[in-house]
Amino acid sequence: MTAEELAKAVGTTKAQILAYENGHRVPDPPRLRTLARALKIHPFALMNPDARATWTLADFRRASGLRAQDIVARLGISPKNYRRFENEGIVPSRRPQFVDEVSAALGISRQTVETALNRTPAVRRRQARAAELVAAMAERYVLESGPWRGPALDDQNLIELAAAYGRPTQRLRRVLTHELGELRQNQVRAERERIIADYDTDRDRQASARNALDRWHDIYGRNLTRIPRRLEQFHRTAQPSDVWQLLVDLYNVDASARSDAGTWAVTVLLCKNPTMLPPYLVQRDSVDDIEVCRLSSAGTNHVRAFSGLYATLYPGVRRPFRPITRATQKPRSSAAGSETFTLPNRAERLAVPHPVLETMRAVAAASKTTLPVKLSPSYELMVNANSLSAAAADTLFSIDDAD
Repeated sequence: MTAEELAKAVGTTKAQILAYENGHRVPDPPRLRTLARALKIHPFALMNPDARATWTLADFRRASGLRAQDIVARLGISPKNYRRFENEGIVPSRRPQFVDEVSAALGISRQTVETALNRTPAVRRRQARAAELVAAMAERYVLESGPWRGPALDDQNLIELAAAYGRPTQRLRRVLTHELGELRQNQVRAERERIIADYDTDRDRQASARNALDRWHDIYGRNLTRIPRRLEQFHRTAQPSDVWQLLVDLYNVDASARSDAGTWAVTVLLCKNPTMLPPYLVQRDSVDDIEVCRLSSAGTNHVRAFSGLYATLYPGVRRPFRPITRATQKPRSSAAGSETFTLPNRAERLAVPHPVLETMRAVAAASKTTLPVKLSPSYELMVNANSLSAAAADTLFSIDDAD
């Protein structure tokens, strides 16, 4: 296609097309989309590939042929909140899946979105400043004598940090009380070793304590450095209490089932609204016509990394089971009977989350019969005090009846 033909196809002049080709002018997003359609290529193909390693999220949006107002309209969010996300990496507090939503709107992976956000100047400045503020609070509070209370609510460093993340000061205080509390435990252990190193009469114990003291100081420094990165990641992926509870239940399914291949939870038994499950953290699939789900590797890492922070924010929710060790080779759960079952002629193991299983078994025990629970149009689950089994559906009982 000649420059003149392309100009005619997109409604511009040959001179304009040549200016684009020679790099003298950059097409705006709507024109970029028009050019891509005319050339039957993706808009990305029209951008300089050598510069892609430095793109921010705004660059990826423009390369997708979209204006900020296009994303705002597509996602139904205020222009202010979208601009804060694109320019500062602040996820709207009421949209915990917003990173995934933007990823889908731009047609790029979530990892690409996160990497692009980390290149944003405002995000880099926030992380650098967060390191300074956290270090100042650690110096002030971690060595403070008396019961551990965490940062003062009126601490100006805390207030500044909360504003930088777009979160209430009280919430960030709880988060930092946990994070700095971990440092305080490091410091307590280091102080014990210091006392032995200074005052023990046994030279071997003194030498061992000095080595341990050096290790604890090293751990303290590494953990202090990690806090700003953890704050950034947590505020980008944090879930509300009801979703966190679902993540814990899925984690506990894996901890109890102890299946090397992973175990799928039956989605309808986990929650009534599967759209609550964040796609970055939860895999969804189906076995025959039963919808199933389980934590992704990112979801498992999220639960392990941030369970302490969630426990601080939502003290009433269930907590993750401890991972099963080779020493015990037993699940931590004390629930009676098997928690997993299979469908006829299928190898996948399906699981019922503990809280739901307990409810269903209580109903079965009260009625002194096997309880049928509808899983899908084709299958029902037969529940009694000691076992679970799947059968062809011929009963209309649903999980709602067991609640």
